[in-house]
Amino acid sequence: MTEAPDPLRIESLVVQPGRIVCEVAVDPSQRYTTPRLAATLLGEHPTLAGHACVNEVGDTFGCVIERTPVPHLLEHLVIDLQARSGGRPDDTFVGTTEWVDEARGRATVQVSFTDDLVALRAFRDASEKIIAAMLK
Repeated sequence: MTEAPDPLRIESLVVQPGRIVCEVAVDPSQRYTTPRLAATLLGEHPTLAGHACVNEVGDTFGCVIERTPVPHLLEHLVIDLQARSGGRPDDTFVGTTEWVDEARGRATVQVSFTDDLVALRAFRDASEKIIAAMLK
């Protein structure tokens, strides 16, 4: 019996000056978050809801977290994990998420960093947390 592939896969991570570019694939049938997925991650990361976020509904990520592309959730969770990593209190992180091919579940996530190793670990940890929550 073969295992089903993870619903979220990081296909590449490229460290560029000041940012990491991540190519990600999401199971096309699970491209968007659900209220259950949002609640699970907000339970561990309540600060996600207060992240500044440019979207059509409001000015925070909390306005869209229950129905946003999963790669967008990855972006914000990576930022949250970096902010929690114990860096300088004035560290600021920004990110963007863009579908490359929404029908196939492919997107590019870009996130700034102050320490590339912390950011790479944040991508790993964030993707693991999202996968675990999606599989519940």
